[in-house]
Amino acid sequence: MLEDLNISDIHSLGKPQAIEVLSQITRIEKKTFPASEAYPFGEELWRKKPNTRVIYVTLAPQGPLIAYALYVRQKGAAFLHKVCVAEAFRQKGVGMQLMKFIRTRLQKEGCQCVHLWVDKGREPARSLYIRNGFEERERFPDYYAPGRDGIKMVLDLERGT
Repeated sequence: MLEDLNISDIHSLGKPQAIEVLSQITRIEKKTFPASEAYPFGEELWRKKPNTRVIYVTLAPQGPLIAYALYVRQKGAAFLHKVCVAEAFRQKGVGMQLMKFIRTRLQKEGCQCVHLWVDKGREPARSLYIRNGFEERERFPDYYAPGRDGIKMVLDLERGT
């Protein structure tokens, strides 16, 4: 398990720093996801979307960016659109710490549940979500592409998990 992780929200940064973090996220995003699934982490996420949060993880306060997440809040529900840990830092507890941070933050904000979609074939991601209390609710054939089923998962934050 890695120590000295710094977990922050891009909205706590000034514009130049936020743009730099978003550009680092974009580089990791393009290396990790197929082009059709890469999210455009542009400046508008910092400027215009108050219900959208980009959380990022660095090693110590000034270290390299190693993980990030993107979620959207709508009343009592949150929709987790992206969770990514840079390949060199996987299986070291980074994803668990990031998920715990998000869960705690959303509970404090009065959120009741978190929804996400995950590719059935992404076993490490599914395992991370299950270890964090998410339950698989529905399966949709060919959701991502032919032969790539999607699984809807939900975390009930009111259960205290």
